[in-house]
Amino acid sequence: MTALSFRAFDLSDRQAAFTGLLAAPVVAPWLDADHYGLVTRHERDLEKWARRLGYRLQRIDRCVRLRRVPIGGAPAVPRGLPPKRRPLVLALVVAAALEDQREDSITLQEVSDAVRHGTAAYELAPYDPTQRAHRSDLVTAVRILAAHGVLEQRTQRSDLLHSWEREGAGIGAGYAIHRDALVLLIDTRDAELALVPPPRAAENRGAYLLRILIETQALYPLELSEDDRNYLTGQRHRLIAQAEEMTGGTVEVRSDALVLVLPGRGNESTLVSSFPDTTAASWVGLALLDEVVAVARPAEIPGRRVCPAATVHVLAEELVRKHRARLTVPLREGGAVAVREKAAETLIDAGLLDVSVDGEWTLLPTAARYRNAELDAGASEPSALFDQAPITGKETQ
Repeated sequence: MTALSFRAFDLSDRQAAFTGLLAAPVVAPWLDADHYGLVTRHERDLEKWARRLGYRLQRIDRCVRLRRVPIGGAPAVPRGLPPKRRPLVLALVVAAALEDQREDSITLQEVSDAVRHGTAAYELAPYDPTQRAHRSDLVTAVRILAAHGVLEQRTQRSDLLHSWEREGAGIGAGYAIHRDALVLLIDTRDAELALVPPPRAAENRGAYLLRILIETQALYPLELSEDDRNYLTGQRHRLIAQAEEMTGGTVEVRSDALVLVLPGRGNESTLVSSFPDTTAASWVGLALLDEVVAVARPAEIPGRRVCPAATVHVLAEELVRKHRARLTVPLREGGAVAVREKAAETLIDAGLLDVSVDGEWTLLPTAARYRNAELDAGASEPSALFDQAPITGKETQ
């Protein structure tokens, strides 16, 4: 291997380690041994790249975390659907209970008992383990902590976990507790910066713009303040070079946006939207998007288009009327409401849509790339088309 090819291979490894951190900010050998090895090997370079974005890379024992520090009160999170509030609150209650756990292991039933007492002690919404919905929320909360390395499931029999969730019987599952990850779970300093944000300093402008481009893969100059836009004009080439160096992606410069196209490695799959996919949700999202684009009006922010909630609902009703026989059973039974909600969920997750509290749709500039959804039915029966048929979303530049 030549020196040049070795440097290219080394850079690729660093990029894989960094984008992997963006996708899963907690790294430990019990979560992903290969990624942990990459991060450990290139930790010094990754710390430098993290500082470019105003982030911190923290380590306790065998656990490493990319700490996304808010700038000006804006939490740096990728676009998409956030976790539901109730499981997040329960995850914090579980974490507090684990602090008091003397042993290094715990069962799901013991977690449930601790949460029942904890919600009462903290005067939170009651947790009732006799209700399946509450047990399901707790299982989701435990999975959140497992994804952050705090808990490691040791019980291999998934049927025990499913039985506990369905019926509340047995111990559910056994978990090892990793206290190094538990310490890294919450940083109260970062929480305070998000809740009581100081003014954004001028020296943070570069990090602020770079993290938008990398985290959301789209930076819209027309939506920036005049100062930020002027800074971007002068520093565009440097910011693009840094984004491409850290991710291995390519930045497309468009008239209304800078779009970061990531290479799509396995460890960064959660950073790359799978939209449109071969699912009913994608088809419904594309179909309703196409109808909304046709009637939406320009928004105050150039490049965006808005559509009132009532109009979106009428379009969803029309979609159901035309394609009822082809819809999946849940969409067919849920009617226009189910179609509208499933389409919104899909488009928000793909980073193409914002929905206001009153239900108004705001299409982002990247939504204009997806038009004219076509269903290649082949020889399938109409009732099965939306379940199995491949989907093609034609992009318009």
